[in-house]
Amino acid sequence: MGDAAFSMPFLLLGLFLLVSGLATAQEPPVPFLPLTHYAPLWEKSLFTTRDLPSPDAPAGPIFTDSLSLTGIYELDGQTVAVLVDRTTSLISEARLDVENEAGIKIRKITPGASMDKTRVQLQKGDQAGWVNFADAPAAAPVNPAPALETRPAVVPGGAPVGGVTTPLLPRMGIPPPPPSDVPLPPQ
Repeated sequence: MGDAAFSMPFLLLGLFLLVSGLATAQEPPVPFLPLTHYAPLWEKSLFTTRDLPSPDAPAGPIFTDSLSLTGIYELDGQTVAVLVDRTTSLISEARLDVENEAGIKIRKITPGASMDKTRVQLQKGDQAGWVNFADAPAAAPVNPAPALETRPAVVPGGAPVGGVTTPLLPRMGIPPPPPSDVPLPPQ
């Protein structure tokens, strides 16, 4: 009985190795197909985004030529870029991966060393272009205020100096302008 108890585990072990060896030697129940067979699943899937290749040198004008970036913020976890059209001065917003009313969406944001160096790639249809803060319209050159109109002084006796008869004070027949409803800023 001692030999039978000792040989039983070896018998079971041998039977297990024989069965597992036969199982691995058989063909798989379903043949493995090459990966190229599954390529249409990831190339033509409805569940993937259609990302356009970045144009190296766009031919002709594109929609971003008239746009400037004026701000970027995040609202409810969604990135929003504030754009201004330099030709019409209209302000619009573009969101990441969501088209706005003009069909423009943010495709990519490239942060810069500082905020004014940040670039945003926009997409409209099959066109893509970049805008940044440097494209913002330059402030209109400030013309210095015209010099105050100089008039000759009126001598208290009523005789004008230099022969000009126009008094410095407005004429009495013209009513003053109506008061403004806009409050003045605190000083």
